[in-house]
Amino acid sequence: MTIVERDRAQQLLSNFVGRTLSSLECGEFELRLIFEDKSEFVTRSPWRLTLRGDLLTGSGDSKERSSGEILKHLNGLRVVSTHISDYGDTKLFFEKDHVVEAVSDSVQYETWEAHLEVGWIIFSAGGGVTVFPPAAAAEVRSPLRHQD
Repeated sequence: MTIVERDRAQQLLSNFVGRTLSSLECGEFELRLIFEDKSEFVTRSPWRLTLRGDLLTGSGDSKERSSGEILKHLNGLRVVSTHISDYGDTKLFFEKDHVVEAVSDSVQYETWEAHLEVGWIIFSAGGGVTVFPPAAAAEVRSPLRHQD
């Protein structure tokens, strides 16, 4: 990942700043953060939730622990900043000193994806950032017309 790619991903990720988390889904292989405006942050990489530097839960914990009351404390909190490290580890800083971190553990697979107004964003430390524009904004090409 080049500095340019990381900075582009950071710029796109910063779109979450000011957004309020409305719900989340935690499965065995995925953490999905859903915001009030229906934007989403999704990771299938290892993740963890910290509070003031203390580890509260993570992807390696049991489903009951990670999807229970601990993660529900994030509901209603706003994202105050974001950060992507040189290695691709990604942090979303929430109000009240909560941090959700997606750990980049592969150069081959995505670390996270985001669903924002600009489109579907896929970030991987090995390949940088890819943005697929929303369907409504994608250019629609008319089929070739048969000429008589």
